[in-house]
Amino acid sequence: MNTLASLHPGTHAIVTQVRAEGALQHRLAALGLRAGNELEVLRQARFRGPIHVRIGTTELFLRRADARQVEIAQVHAHQA
Repeated sequence: MNTLASLHPGTHAIVTQVRAEGALQHRLAALGLRAGNELEVLRQARFRGPIHVRIGTTELFLRRADARQVEIAQVHAHQA
């Protein structure tokens, strides 16, 4: 199982499932983290800090604990 927390900057992926519950589930859905949505990892903070993600035109930072709740598939790295 791949999660958002395991991705590297420049990687694109499709959200397959969000395993969070309650308020966190609603917050992540409101930010665009829903099954079927494509995302790109832009940056990762040092020392296991937050992950900077783009979903459509929205950019957000997620704690790694929250990013581990987002399962992803169809991962491919950006070819520069």
